[in-house]
Amino acid sequence: MAARGTGGTTALDVYRDRLREAPTCPECGYTDNGGDWQTAYRERQLVYRHSCPRCAAVETRVFRLDGAR
Repeated sequence: MAARGTGGTTALDVYRDRLREAPTCPECGYTDNGGDWQTAYRERQLVYRHSCPRCAAVETRVFRLDGAR
């Protein structure tokens, strides 16, 4: 039986859409409207990075593709 309700999107699509929302810097509180995340693939992980244009703080999120936590 197929999953319903997501309209053909995958978990990665949903996560990418969530990252497209304007990120707020955890250091200075600046909301980067139009800010984008850089993505790199390393050792079965997707690594997302966003650099705050105001204070240069870097936020990193890792999405593991091997199922480990």
